[in-house]
Amino acid sequence: MHKNLLAKSVRLAMISGAAAAAFTTPVAFAAEEGEKVERIEVTGSRIKRVDMEGANPVQVITREDLVESGISNIGDILQEIPAVAGAATNTAINNGGSGAVRVSLRGLGSARTLVLVNGRRMVNSGTGANASADLSTIPVAIIKRVEVLKDGASAVYGSDAIAGVVNIITRNDFEGFEANVSYDGSTENWDGETKTVDFTVGVSSDKANAVVSAYYTEQTEQMSGDRDWSAFEYDLNPATGELDKGGSSAPPWGRYNGVNNGIDDATCNSFTHGAANGPGQSDPSDFTNPTGYDCWDWDKDTYNYAPANYHLTPQERYGMYASAEYRFNDSVRFFSEVSFNRRTPKTKLAPLPLAPLAFFGWTDATYSADNYWNQQLGPKNDNGETVDIADWRRRMVETGGRDSTFEVDTVRGVFGIAGEFADTWGYEVSYVYGQNSSSTAGAGGVNFEKVSLAVGPSFMDANGDIVCGTADAPIADCVSLNTFGVPGTDTQVSQEMLDYITFEAHDLGSNEQTVLSASVFGDAFELPAGPVGMVFGAEHREEEGADLPDALIALGITSGSSRQKTQGSYEVDELYAEMNFPLLSGVVGAESLEIDGAIRYSDYSTFGDTTNYKLGLRWLPIDGLMFRGTVSTAFRAPSTSELFAGNSDNSPLVSDKCATNPTSFCIADGVPAGGFEPIGDQLSSTLGGNEDLTPEEADTVTIGAVWSPSFVDNLSFTLDYWDIDLDNAISTIGEQLILDKCAEEGTYCDLITRYGPEFPGLYGNSSDIDNRNINVGGVHSSGYDFNAQYSIETGIGDLSFVLDTTYYDTYEITQADGSTIENAGWFRRTSGDGNFPEWKTNFNINLAQDNWSANWKIRYIGEALEPFDANNDGSTDLDDLSDSRTVDSQTVHDARFTYYFDNVSTTIGVSNVFDQDPPYAATGFNDNTDPRTYATTGRHLYLGVGVKF
Repeated sequence: MHKNLLAKSVRLAMISGAAAAAFTTPVAFAAEEGEKVERIEVTGSRIKRVDMEGANPVQVITREDLVESGISNIGDILQEIPAVAGAATNTAINNGGSGAVRVSLRGLGSARTLVLVNGRRMVNSGTGANASADLSTIPVAIIKRVEVLKDGASAVYGSDAIAGVVNIITRNDFEGFEANVSYDGSTENWDGETKTVDFTVGVSSDKANAVVSAYYTEQTEQMSGDRDWSAFEYDLNPATGELDKGGSSAPPWGRYNGVNNGIDDATCNSFTHGAANGPGQSDPSDFTNPTGYDCWDWDKDTYNYAPANYHLTPQERYGMYASAEYRFNDSVRFFSEVSFNRRTPKTKLAPLPLAPLAFFGWTDATYSADNYWNQQLGPKNDNGETVDIADWRRRMVETGGRDSTFEVDTVRGVFGIAGEFADTWGYEVSYVYGQNSSSTAGAGGVNFEKVSLAVGPSFMDANGDIVCGTADAPIADCVSLNTFGVPGTDTQVSQEMLDYITFEAHDLGSNEQTVLSASVFGDAFELPAGPVGMVFGAEHREEEGADLPDALIALGITSGSSRQKTQGSYEVDELYAEMNFPLLSGVVGAESLEIDGAIRYSDYSTFGDTTNYKLGLRWLPIDGLMFRGTVSTAFRAPSTSELFAGNSDNSPLVSDKCATNPTSFCIADGVPAGGFEPIGDQLSSTLGGNEDLTPEEADTVTIGAVWSPSFVDNLSFTLDYWDIDLDNAISTIGEQLILDKCAEEGTYCDLITRYGPEFPGLYGNSSDIDNRNINVGGVHSSGYDFNAQYSIETGIGDLSFVLDTTYYDTYEITQADGSTIENAGWFRRTSGDGNFPEWKTNFNINLAQDNWSANWKIRYIGEALEPFDANNDGSTDLDDLSDSRTVDSQTVHDARFTYYFDNVSTTIGVSNVFDQDPPYAATGFNDNTDPRTYATTGRHLYLGVGVKF
């Protein structure tokens, strides 16, 4: 490599852990005068070359960064880089999570971010028929470095690489023995602990090497009730600007609506035992009227469900990784990788809100006036009569909550041969097999068919037993349900009643991937500026996915989100080629000038074929200054879940404009002229696959510059601009858009099913919204990445600074009706793709000597707007800034100190040194904030010890 300032800036970047380029396993070729020149493969290109810096922007996370961060999950550290935004999941996602950790480059979603291991695809993984890889299945112990390509790369790698590529390089060349033990826990309650132990052994000889690594990680839970900011559901009052304690209309003390329907002078139509302590129910065991009923009062009778939820989900992970290589000669080298990972996460939701009609649309569970418990303990109308109650609601606290336990296994094997021939040419043939399987056990739900029988007619027989049915027609094996009692007393829901109506769901899921690939690479011919590098190859890939829900879930008769079986597969055959042309070298105005190009043809069994290309430019006009740019097309093929998913239930957070001042379109759709009282802020919808989907298509442009000024040693700057224009997005119309357009224009009304007048308390409310997959609209994303690095030798050690910043200029979503929504600078949970603060910045300060290092890291996430009824007029205008509020910024400080003995290293660190709470988000679905974006687990202390021989 030429010894110039650009090369020095790259070395500085590699040391600091925020490089603009990196390399994979090197291959040596013959050079002039018999020398060996090391060729390297830069992520974003399959051509092996001498220079580390290519035309693509690549960021590197080194092994030292991983170890000293104290993070035991590679996905967690990736989610902290500024180029990541949106709504990828992590272990702080309890409602809707499964312990998986995914990454969303540019906020375009994890399905549009390709994950590779040593340049080869990773199997999609999760609970079945997934569209992206779960990064928690890749243990930190085996990672040498992580290369993040922030550019479209479908011409090089195929489908999914629209936003970029995460390439994880493993320690295949490790020699010796290494073991690490670490502990991480909250300093507030010592909850959310993470304990990790791992070891790695590597041996090598002149012809062979082998590496074996194993690890175990345990993470314990944090409860939402153990932090002030998440101990309640908070609702922002637009009139006062204060946070009001909210809650659910399905409380443990019951709510029974429509009791006085038909009585004109009724004093009350909704009854409850009531909570005694006002909003938030600080003591929900103290009832206002435990033996009788009061009128429902929204200001004090709702139930605070927040404390019963996990905030940080617990899990165990363990696994192993092994790699081996044997060199028969220069022409033949055998290589292999085998890995296994098991994780067993858990989620816990608040006990089931048993409201068959209002929350689940189950119309056949009216509490009968002939039900024994209704007659004895149920509310009476103003005439003193027991009545049928269609809309009844009861929080089933006796179950202890809705607990889900997952067991997820991921295995992967790589086998291949490679070698060199004809001086400057090499080849590689490989076979990759990946398989992911999962089983899920979900407790705390109910079977509505049994609920229907249990709340139907019942009577006391001659033995004093309560029997379902009538004396003339008793129902065998049925247990009559009493929801009218008081939890914690003799009148609560009994275990016998729970055993009858509840069930444990058992779901299965899988993903399977097979890849057979072959490539040939080398120097095609010589130009005056150097050899023309070339690679061409072929690849055959098979993908299969399945999600097999419990039989009762599939029947749609339970409180669990109903979904049908998903099962399907596809195949793809691909041909690709790539060339690099050095045009000028060592002349005035061009120390180096080269262009490269790539093309890939893909033929899918599902939709047909597609061809994508890339053109890149790399120009060094003078020593220390480089300009680079790429223009490319990219695509994402529909995943197995998007193609073959069976219909499933969803509960989005939306609002219906037809509720107040209904338009003529609303009335024509079945809404009463006076509007209606909304069920709540979560409505039911139906999701599902579509076998007619076609690929997403994108045009991407990146332009950048790298400057290492000659007048300051070890200083470098990088600035890159990206522009991604995605069309034909695989998405849905969106529940909120369907509701809005029905109210405003009368379109999409046919996708809404509403309750009719036969349900007086729910008349006009939506019972279902059809929101299944289609190709619709698109996304336009653009912005800037800036990186500055500087290091200097001082009297107390080597001091380095790294600033890494991303600015999101635009993230514009084109909806099904052609309208656009701007996401950059916004957190739109229901109509966008997640959280997009315009500014995200990491700043690292590192001081090191031979035997110790100290690091201070600052993570800044800027402000964002979110839609909010700031005008208090019952609606939100997505384009009206006055109908919004500001989600505050968050600044988190982390500190680490590592001391190195001869063979032992010790690290102590503190994450979130100043215990910064996450900002409040009015539309935050988990714990009043967005755990996909913000640090939410509080201050943590980290201790780690490593031994290496």
